[in-house]
Amino acid sequence: MKLPRLAGAFLLTVFLTAPASAQSSPPLAADLVNVVVANELADRVERRKWMYMIVKQDGKQTLTEEQVETRDGPLYRLLAIDGKPLDPDRRQQDDARINRLLHDPSEQLKVKRAHDEDEQKLETLMHLMPEAFLYDYDGIQGDFVRVKFRPKPSYNPPTYEARVVHSLAGTILIDSQQKRLARLTGQLVNPVEFGYGLLGHIDNGGTVEIGRVEVGASQWKTALIDIQMSGRLVMFKTISKQEYEIRSDFRPVPDSLSLSQANDLTVSRIVPISAPETLHTALEATQQ
Repeated sequence: MKLPRLAGAFLLTVFLTAPASAQSSPPLAADLVNVVVANELADRVERRKWMYMIVKQDGKQTLTEEQVETRDGPLYRLLAIDGKPLDPDRRQQDDARINRLLHDPSEQLKVKRAHDEDEQKLETLMHLMPEAFLYDYDGIQGDFVRVKFRPKPSYNPPTYEARVVHSLAGTILIDSQQKRLARLTGQLVNPVEFGYGLLGHIDNGGTVEIGRVEVGASQWKTALIDIQMSGRLVMFKTISKQEYEIRSDFRPVPDSLSLSQANDLTVSRIVPISAPETLHTALEATQQ
């Protein structure tokens, strides 16, 4: 059901938190998105530290990890493969990997940079959202406002990364009380060419899905990352970006936590969920 038939009740529900005297008319969908973006970016400035469980796809395997964020970057411990605890040999290999990380500053820097780059992806998307897309209300879904987005024709992407983002169209779910991003689902509606196609391209039809959950008072973390893209680069090299990761059981840790202290916090345990479809359903349950 589209907005015109639900406008009154829908918008009253969404903006109930604002004083009645201030609601002379409902804001445009783009204005609501701008508020959401501002809230997300303000939250990210604080860079609070957390530990959490990760279940992700790695090729044909499902890996279960426990990760701790520290002042020197993240530390993770592999707990299970395809839902089964590690055998002694694999446990020894993972212990050796952690030991190398604890004693090798160059490895610490490498891991921290990779983690920071992943975090930067969402921040880059947030910065682009106000300028790169057109927005329309698309109804309500539970406690969430649903907004459709599509590429803004007048927007001129300044980078290759911005060109890929600008080619997305899809929907956003917004928490109606806190004005926070709960879910973004997008699909590439146009192929993205690099160097007029001479350097390569990203195929249309690729998908991006990001899920966010509240982990504390006005504190939100990314709980789902699902990226499925393909294409080719120069010299016919096939590129493929398949990333499926679910994070759960968020627990705050001190901002001053060291890698050694993080290692002491990690414990061997297993999450009795392994199939990606089941994980996806579990994430949906956290947003009801």
